[in-house]
Amino acid sequence: MKLPDPMLAWLEKEAKRAKRPKSAIVREILQKHQKAGPRSALDMAADLCGSVQSGLRDLSYNKKRLRGFGR
Repeated sequence: MKLPDPMLAWLEKEAKRAKRPKSAIVREILQKHQKAGPRSALDMAADLCGSVQSGLRDLSYNKKRLRGFGR
């Protein structure tokens, strides 16, 4: 497996710190990723929902503000 130099440096440092082979660390990361399964856009951006204050409380139902939406 080929890795970019910064990623390989991190892997070597982590393997040394954990006193484990690099292959075991890569295997563990891949297994965690596989178990996580696919995520929706909402799942990935859930922490962003509601984080912006527009000051406008009627954006979802005010017909004037919805004019042209989706075009």
